[in-house]
Amino acid sequence: MKKTLVAMAALAATGAFAQVTMYGSIDVAFGVKTHTDANGATVSKATGVMEGLNAGNRIGFRGTEDLGSGLKANFVIENGINITNGQLFSTRSGAAGQQIDGVAATGGANNNMPAGAYTTSTNRQSYVALESATLGQVRLGYQYTNLYALSTNSGYMNGAEQPGSDVAHLMSNSVFGGTRANAVTYMSPRFSDVQVTLQHGAGAGRELVESNAANTAVDSTAVRNSIMLNYNGVKNLDVSYAYTAYMARSAAGVTPLSVFGVAGTASTSTDSIAKLHQLGASYNFGMVKLTGTYNNGKSDDTSSTGAASSSTYVSQQIGVEGLFGAFRPFAQIGSGKIISTTAAGVDSTVGDYKTQQFGMRYDLSKRTLVYIMTGTTKDDSATTTATAKREVTAAGIYHSF
Repeated sequence: MKKTLVAMAALAATGAFAQVTMYGSIDVAFGVKTHTDANGATVSKATGVMEGLNAGNRIGFRGTEDLGSGLKANFVIENGINITNGQLFSTRSGAAGQQIDGVAATGGANNNMPAGAYTTSTNRQSYVALESATLGQVRLGYQYTNLYALSTNSGYMNGAEQPGSDVAHLMSNSVFGGTRANAVTYMSPRFSDVQVTLQHGAGAGRELVESNAANTAVDSTAVRNSIMLNYNGVKNLDVSYAYTAYMARSAAGVTPLSVFGVAGTASTSTDSIAKLHQLGASYNFGMVKLTGTYNNGKSDDTSSTGAASSSTYVSQQIGVEGLFGAFRPFAQIGSGKIISTTAAGVDSTVGDYKTQQFGMRYDLSKRTLVYIMTGTTKDDSATTTATAKREVTAAGIYHSF
């Protein structure tokens, strides 16, 4: 027994055992969320204890094992959780939508734009990786996309994923493959203060599916390729650029000729090719930090009937955060516009957003803070009973572990 304990201690000392850490965040607030239609009438209003505004609640495990010769094995398993819901691990709430008990995120008149309420998508990320100090890191699994990494996790947004800050960094992200996906990701070491992140993958499923089930050919494709460049060679300046190309074909395909010898079936599905450019930056002046993001994307769609259409997506936001010791006041404004073009070349505005969000954070420690914030997102293109304005005001407590 003693020899076994000595051997285990020796293995631990040499790093042969993986070092596993549990981490997460808990954010709960008391707040009010109100949705109003284009006629000024209240569509919905929720008041009370709710999921917090500062960050999404989660619990995760990360681990690393030293393989020797400068090589490490890493893993991350991270689940979203609902602190204010009886189903802690089986659901999570949409950040910007109403948290309405009993209403799914995918439907219902009470859902209100965007799809909020509750979803069973609790997996935030789960991947395994190999990392070399000289060659970089390769990740395999369900991960944050470059789109989400730049828009939300890179420090270029000092607000929260709530009304007043939701459009500029999350508007129509599903068109470009979403915020998370199965992928192969390569993250390079820094060369001349630049890090390159390359991604190839699909959504939550496979990037190519072919089947002749029930004698009906299925040809489904969803492929994303992305590159992100990050530069931090100037003191207090951080800049990133990301480009994402996403091609999607719905499950029935666009009349595939044959799959495994079975003839394809005509459908009204659509091939979509979407391309997105993103730019984000922050500069810390000492007592003030400036942040900003800019997104410019376009999707070209062709249906199986031959009809073609396109949509353009442009959004931006700029923010400022004061750094006065433990007090960190912030404010930001933004806008976004979606223009759809028919096959006949007729343009129509289907989203014309104006956003503003401001508040105050107070750091009680490195891991705990209290805050109060308020935000508004208004869609000037909304008509009649469609939700035109979403507002939120809340005070909360955030703790990370």
